[in-house]
Amino acid sequence: MENRTISIAFIRNMVSGCGLPTHYCEQLLLRAGVDPKSINSAQARVSPTQLSQLNKWITEATGDEGMGHYLRPQKRGTFNVLARYLQTAKDLQQALERNVHFYNLFDFGFRLTLLRRGESVHYRVEADYGVVLSNWVYEQLLMVNHRFLCWLTSSPIPLSRVNLNYPTPTHSGEYHYLFFSDTRFNQAYCEIIFDEKLLKLPVVRSSQELEDYLTKVPYEFLHSSTRASSYTEQIRLLIKKSLPTLPNYEDLADSLGIAPQTLRRRLRQEGCDFRLIKNELIRDTAIGYLLHDSKDVKTISYLLGFSEPSAFIRSFKKWTGVTPKQYREHNSSEILSISSEN
Repeated sequence: MENRTISIAFIRNMVSGCGLPTHYCEQLLLRAGVDPKSINSAQARVSPTQLSQLNKWITEATGDEGMGHYLRPQKRGTFNVLARYLQTAKDLQQALERNVHFYNLFDFGFRLTLLRRGESVHYRVEADYGVVLSNWVYEQLLMVNHRFLCWLTSSPIPLSRVNLNYPTPTHSGEYHYLFFSDTRFNQAYCEIIFDEKLLKLPVVRSSQELEDYLTKVPYEFLHSSTRASSYTEQIRLLIKKSLPTLPNYEDLADSLGIAPQTLRRRLRQEGCDFRLIKNELIRDTAIGYLLHDSKDVKTISYLLGFSEPSAFIRSFKKWTGVTPKQYREHNSSEILSISSEN
């Protein structure tokens, strides 16, 4: 049972620019277990697996790894060529330089730049003059390349900040899952920023490890093992293990071997906080029970640490827009989404 859900906005943004006929997109959504009627909902949830499945199928249908969002198609297999090129780099700096050089060989409608500002490195994506790119392009390029480089170096490559040049979206609270960093909108550029000391990280993955990895793309981009070391994910796991008891902040800090104020600062650096992690974990675990388990709502509420089912029902409706009973009625074990109309 997958224990995380994400906003359907990520699927909506991906599908909206792919250029495939509406009826075909609806067929792909249903195949992934997503109700097409929920695509414009502000509160619908999907699993990372569903997102990666749709990514794969749209790429296959369009023959374009940019899924229709770039100025020119990125032919299937292009990322594999890039990945093999980067795998032979000696360290992160050389891998980044190769990454930038490779992408800039193509007329995709954007250019990449690697800049040093003081002790920070900026990996920047900019649209070519006169080209309008969807927000999805910036998010995808920054997230995928960052996570792949994390995997190549077997290091989290912590980001000090993420800048995005478009208005704050309604699902902005979920961007900590993309980057595990402080994410700011309405900025001058789209970029990820990290400490220049990390440029010396060696590329440690073998060619055989890479070939195995490429067979699991794009699933690997959304289930990056290097993120397990983030404080956000560690706390999420500790809370899940402790249910139905909810640990307090001091106990969590003690379990991680750091002071509470240090943990608070680390979470802030990852663009998150304890309350958000707790609520997301309880919401996602509840969805898992409702879709994949026959337990009644009362039992689920106690398993999640609620003293009364009514408190659970109120919280669940606040998170998803519907009651647990309505959510279960409108979803099957294959469909992990809701419609705000239900």
